[in-house]
Amino acid sequence: MEGNLEGLERLDKKYLINTLLELVRVPTHVPLGPDTLMEADHPKLVKYVQETIRPKLHDIGAYEILEAPKNQLVVKMGKGTSDQSLLMMVYTPSQHANLMKDPFKPKISVPQGSEYNEPCVFGQGVSQNKAHMAVCLTILKWLIEEDIDLKGTLYFGINNEGRSSHECTEKILATLPDRPAQALLAIGTDMKISIGNRGRVDVYVEVKGKATHSSDPESGLSAIDGAYRVMERINNLEINGNHPLLGKRQLKVYQIVYDPVAPHTLPEKAKLTLDRRLLPGEEIEEAVQEVKEALSNLGPYEISVRQGVYMLPSLTERDAKIVAGLRDAGREVLGRQIPTYYSTSTFDAGGLTSQGIPTVMFGASGGSEDILGDDYVAIRETEEEAEILSRLILDLLC
Repeated sequence: MEGNLEGLERLDKKYLINTLLELVRVPTHVPLGPDTLMEADHPKLVKYVQETIRPKLHDIGAYEILEAPKNQLVVKMGKGTSDQSLLMMVYTPSQHANLMKDPFKPKISVPQGSEYNEPCVFGQGVSQNKAHMAVCLTILKWLIEEDIDLKGTLYFGINNEGRSSHECTEKILATLPDRPAQALLAIGTDMKISIGNRGRVDVYVEVKGKATHSSDPESGLSAIDGAYRVMERINNLEINGNHPLLGKRQLKVYQIVYDPVAPHTLPEKAKLTLDRRLLPGEEIEEAVQEVKEALSNLGPYEISVRQGVYMLPSLTERDAKIVAGLRDAGREVLGRQIPTYYSTSTFDAGGLTSQGIPTVMFGASGGSEDILGDDYVAIRETEEEAEILSRLILDLLC
């Protein structure tokens, strides 16, 4: 079958939803607590990738699998006789919906008090990764069953990035035989095309005082008071600068951990994690140095500041081929234009655009407005995502 554009009705929608329900049952969540960085070879992710996803690839006949470091897989398809190539990636860690009831017991229901007055699949991680994993497996199954003649090259990457860095993507790129012409990250974007986002660096600040009993605070130096002084300095620090598309720079404390936590004890140490949002052209080292200078002269406390994990800003031109192709595919499937937008979040696109690879993010969303609450995706939008991405692959690679 060569470039048949009439075959989308044969996408196996039953397989899509059944696969999504099955994936929900496999935990891939980052547990609550101060350690929010999940290693790519965490036992949960190894079980998910090697014992759930790999067998499913074999079941649908996707046998050309490149083994990438960090417990990652890349499926390669196509003849490679044209210079067009697409890297489509789906991620595995689930980071939100942390207080969802029965997160690994999938159900289909109509959410109450939501704009989605239609059947949705509930389960932790469905909007961040699992719906998109099911979509991509369904597309691969369809390409194989229909014997689609891809003259270009399709790479489907299973990416285990859970450390808020680009390390896993770098390992995948190093595994590919050639650099992809464009990339798509399948993730929840409310069925819009994300073509840009700010970057982010974590800044780790440690405050050291002296522990003492809470009945005698003067004999020690409470790290709680020290952390308060750090937050005063941070809140008063002017972070100037604005990007016409991506918005402003930002610096916020988002985590404080005290040590030791003991009965009636004022702690000796406080560890604060700061979220510094980055705009294109900013140097990470300079952003961290700005924090160091703001926190100087906070004696009698000892203050240390160091750089943590980071992700780079991302921008893809509106007229890039991947953007035009996705909009065309959306118009053909939905009968309307898919809007583009710039995300306020930070994600992995910057790891690809920084390498000169035009990259977009796209996929079905849903879920509660509460970041900790229920996660769900509409069945209709999940099916539309599968159709749009299938059409995109045909248009780009056939």
